[in-house]
Amino acid sequence: MFDQPKSLHASVAQAFIRAIRRIAGAKPAIDEDGERTIVSQEQLAENAGMARSSLTKLLRQGDEANPTLRSICQIADALGVPPAFLLMRDRDWKVLAAAVFTHDTARTNERFNEFAQRLYVARDHGPTASVQNGRDLARLTNHLQHLPADVDDLVRSNVEAQAYRIGATSAAPPLQQLHASNPEYIPLLLTLCAAMGANFRD
Repeated sequence: MFDQPKSLHASVAQAFIRAIRRIAGAKPAIDEDGERTIVSQEQLAENAGMARSSLTKLLRQGDEANPTLRSICQIADALGVPPAFLLMRDRDWKVLAAAVFTHDTARTNERFNEFAQRLYVARDHGPTASVQNGRDLARLTNHLQHLPADVDDLVRSNVEAQAYRIGATSAAPPLQQLHASNPEYIPLLLTLCAAMGANFRD
C-alpha cells in the first residue's frame, strides 16, 4: 500500500512541468506599458531565485523531473500559486471537482446537515478525530460502505484500503486550527477530503 509506483512519480513530474508551462504561457504578467505578457523562462528563473540553466534543465527532464521541495516552492511563489497546484495531475483535478459536487449534493441531505452541526460545536478536530469524522462523512455520502461480517476477503481488502485513503486525506488539513477561525470549514473540508480519498488511485 505504501510503495509508490514509478509511474506515479512520472505522472506527477509531467503534471509539474505542464502546470508551469500553462501558467507561464497564460500571460499572467503585466509589462511596463500595462500589456499582458507571457512569463519567459528567464523571468521565471529570476523571480524564483534560480539560475535559468537550472530551470531549463528541469523543464526538459519530462517524466524524469525530480525538483527539490525548495525548487517547487520557489517556482510556485514566482508564479503566484500554492505549491500543491504544481503537483496535481489531470485526474487529481477531476477528483477535486467531483468532491466539490459531492459536498454540493450532500448539503441537501438532512443527515449530513445534522452531522455538520455536530462538527461545528465539537472541540476535538485533531488528526484522530478527523480520520473518524472523514470516514463517517464518506459513509453519509456513499463513498464508503459498511461491511457485513461475512464479506468476501477481496471486497474487505478493497474497502479497507479505501477507508485508509479516506482517513489519510481527512487527517491532512489542520482542522483544529481552522475550526478556531471558522467552524464551517470543517464539514466542507472533511467532505472534500473524504470524497477525494475514496476516489484516489495511484
